[in-house]
Amino acid sequence: MVSAAGIERQIIGTSNVSVDDAIERGLTAAHIKYGAPTWFNVGNVRGIIHNGRVTHYEVTLELGFDLPERAHEAGDYFRSACRGSPLQRMRPSMDVRY
Repeated sequence: MVSAAGIERQIIGTSNVSVDDAIERGLTAAHIKYGAPTWFNVGNVRGIIHNGRVTHYEVTLELGFDLPERAHEAGDYFRSACRGSPLQRMRPSMDVRY
C-alpha cells in the first residue's frame, strides 16, 4: 500500500528459536526483497506447541518504507525523455562514440 508517508508492506517472519529471531529473520528477508524498511510493527504472533513446548514462532510484520524524495519528478523526467527518436532522447554526455 502507498500512502503519503511512504510504502507499507506486510511480511511473515518465522523461527524455531524465539519471537525476536522471527522478527530479525522477517526484517532481513524484507531488506533483501524490498530494501531497508524505516519502521516496523508486529501485528500478530503465533506459534506451534509440541509436547508442551513452543517449537515454532511466526510473526506478522507491518513494514514502512520511505518514498525516495522527488520520485514523481524522476518519473516525469523518464516519461518526457521517452518522447521523440532514440537519438533525441539521449543527452550528449550519454552518446556512444567509437
